[in-house]
Amino acid sequence: MSFRIIAVLVALSLVGACKTKKHQIKEGPEYATTPSPVAAARLQARIDNIKYQRGVTLIANLERIAGQGELAITACIEGLESPDAMTRMGCAYALGRIGDTRTVPDLEQVLQDEVPFVRFEAASALGGMGSRRGYAVLVGGLGNGRVEFRYKCIEALQGFTNHTFGYRHDASPEERGQAIHRWRAWLNRLEAEEL
Repeated sequence: MSFRIIAVLVALSLVGACKTKKHQIKEGPEYATTPSPVAAARLQARIDNIKYQRGVTLIANLERIAGQGELAITACIEGLESPDAMTRMGCAYALGRIGDTRTVPDLEQVLQDEVPFVRFEAASALGGMGSRRGYAVLVGGLGNGRVEFRYKCIEALQGFTNHTFGYRHDASPEERGQAIHRWRAWLNRLEAEEL
């Protein structure tokens, strides 16, 4: 074996021996090794700060979290259980950007979240990974009272399906209602085909 391979193996075994209970990966899908304690602390600080951020600052932070790739998965999954809705939403977003389909079951649980924008973000993340499980949540969001939520839902649905069925997030309630009816009919056909 070359010296580099031996050095990498030794380093990996030392990292594994130095892991504390707090930094171990939980049972389930095997993700890449956890980040070093310093990197893990920085990552956790980024996740902890989600609840204070908005706009460009929030997006930049979420992109940095997602940029950690597989190393961020465990922390983001734990963040899905945060008492703070913004943190849950941000972690769903980051998992969607990472795109690891092993996180689909975790994101599916978030589809039941009590906060609409958390559900919409989880549904969007699932759709980005090729899962249709969040489509019903997004179609339901088309009738939300907040225009920004409706916009999020139609943008995601259009991106995944290439359909709008005439829906516009800023249309009159009557026009939206007719388009939502068409979306529900499409969703019913899709679900019937999957049976």
